[in-house]
This record gives sequence, C-alpha cells and structure tokens, in this order.
Amino acid sequence: MIGFHRSAGFTDLPDRDTWSIALQQAIEKADTLIEALGWIRRFRDKVTVIKLGGSVMEDQERLRHLLLDIVFMESVGMRPVVVHGGGAAISRAMDAAGIQPRFIQGRRYTDEPSLQIVERVLAYETNEFIARRIEELGGRAMNLNFRTTNVLFGERLSLPDENGQPIELGYVGEVTRVDRTVIDNLCYAGQVPVIPSMCVDARGQKLNVNADTAASAVARPWGRKSWCS
Repeated sequence: MIGFHRSAGFTDLPDRDTWSIALQQAIEKADTLIEALGWIRRFRDKVTVIKLGGSVMEDQERLRHLLLDIVFMESVGMRPVVVHGGGAAISRAMDAAGIQPRFIQGRRYTDEPSLQIVERVLAYETNEFIARRIEELGGRAMNLNFRTTNVLFGERLSLPDENGQPIELGYVGEVTRVDRTVIDNLCYAGQVPVIPSMCVDARGQKLNVNADTAASAVARPWGRKSWCS
C-alpha cells in the first residue's frame, strides 16, 4: 500500500477509513444508477404521469425527495407530467372559512363557496407552489391552471345511490378531454407540466375533479397508467 506524508504544499490526505466509506458510498450510488439505467432506457422520451396526493404534500421532506426524482427524470430524457390534488389544504381552508366538508361516496360535495376555495387553494396556490419548487430544485416546470392554460375539459359527475338514482355532487366533474398538444409541447421543450385536478365544462363552468381519476384521464391519451404518490 502506498503511503503519503505531509510535505510543503501538501495537506493531509484522507485516512483509510474515510477512503473506505467514500468508496462504499460511490459503489452504492453506482449500483443505484445501474439499476435505474433500465428504467431510463425504457421510459426515455415517453410521457409518464405522476399523481401527487395530498398526503405527500403534507410532508415537505417527502415532497422534496419526490420532486427531486421528477427533476432527475426530466434531466435524463423522461417526460414527467404531474397531476395533483390538495385535499388536506382545501379542508383547512374550508375550516378557516367556517364551511363543513361534506363527502358523498368518497367524493367532496362542492357547492359555490366550496368551489371558490378549491379553485384558489388547488388550482392556484398548490399548483403554483409545486411548479415553483421544481424550478428551485433545478428543473423546469409550467403550471397549467385557469390563469395560464387549462388542459382538462369535462362534464358534471353524478353517482348512483342504492336505488340507481343519481346523487347530486354540486360542482364536481369528470374529465372527458385532455389537451394533449399543450402537454406534449411542454414535455418536449424540457418542461414539467403541473396540472391541478379541476376541469371546465362546455359552458365554461369550473368543476372539482378527483385527483386519481384526473391523473388516469391525463395518462389515457398516451396509453399509459399514472403513477401515484
């Protein structure tokens, strides 16, 4: 083993334990990259829809790691698209406004005052925050909401009760059309589209959409499934 000593113009070199730890860390990182290489090749130049749930957005450290993964995906040639909800933040805003949340078969009943809160918290505050964090972490992102470019279009949703009769959900919708061109153009320009789970109907009425079904609708034009966090 070659030894080193201190002399004029030289500083102490790391000892054996430090070198060993550094080498082990390098090997672990290399193993991770080798494992990721197959996925990179498989999904390079392909759109991958990622649904961000309200739970991960409540944990800032988990969210940071997930957004770093998304930045990495874009950096190696994948085409990530983010669709997000924001249930917890919406519930807090409704509580602050004195509005009691109401759920029917797991769907949030959305009246006019609730819709205004959903639009503000989900389509603007949360949507713009996610896009901003991606850019702060070194990526490029575009928030797609009603103030910039809306890409989700749909119609009002009703659910059947136990007798098969429709249940009114208020301003709740389902996505029937996705503007694929806008999403494609952003992806191939190296930007991550960030989409809130809201849509507009044929009359321009804004509607609240379940985030899981919104992500599935966004993934459908590319024949892909969404990945949920």
